[in-house]
Amino acid sequence: MELGDEYDDEPSIRNLMERLRKLGASLRPVDRLYAVAVDRALTVRLNELSDRQIGQLLFDFCWASFYLASPELTIVTQAIDRLRRSTGRGITNEEAQDSLKQRPVCPKCGNEMYLHYGIDEPDFWLCDYMSCQHKRHVGRRKGRQQIGST
Repeated sequence: MELGDEYDDEPSIRNLMERLRKLGASLRPVDRLYAVAVDRALTVRLNELSDRQIGQLLFDFCWASFYLASPELTIVTQAIDRLRRSTGRGITNEEAQDSLKQRPVCPKCGNEMYLHYGIDEPDFWLCDYMSCQHKRHVGRRKGRQQIGST
C-alpha cells in the first residue's frame, strides 16, 4: 500500500484515522506493522484533546454506526453528552433544557444549529439539516460569522 504525499509531517487527527483504516485493511504484514506506529501517533494526538473534542469525535465517527434503540447507541450518546458537558458533575434536566434553548437558528434554512467542537479547526455552530450544513464559527462578530457551507 502506497500512502504517497497525501499526509503532512504533522497529519491531522482525521488524516491519521484514515491512514489507520487503510493500513488496517491491507493484507501486507508490513502495513499492519506500520499501523501500530500510526495508532500510537493517533493515541498521542488524542491525548492532547479536551473531553469536549473527544465527545465530538465520538459523535462524528461512532454515533451514526449504531442502530436506533440499541443499548450501544444509548451508552455512546450518554458518553458524548457527558464529555461535551465536561464539567465533572452530573447535569439536571433543567440545565439540559436550558442548553437546548440557547441554540441559534440557521440563517440559511431556519433549522436548529448545534455546537461542533473543533478537532483540527476552531469550534463552530453547524446546521442540523443535512442538506444545508451551514457553518458559523464561534466567537466571530455577527457580520463575519457566516463562514459558508460544507
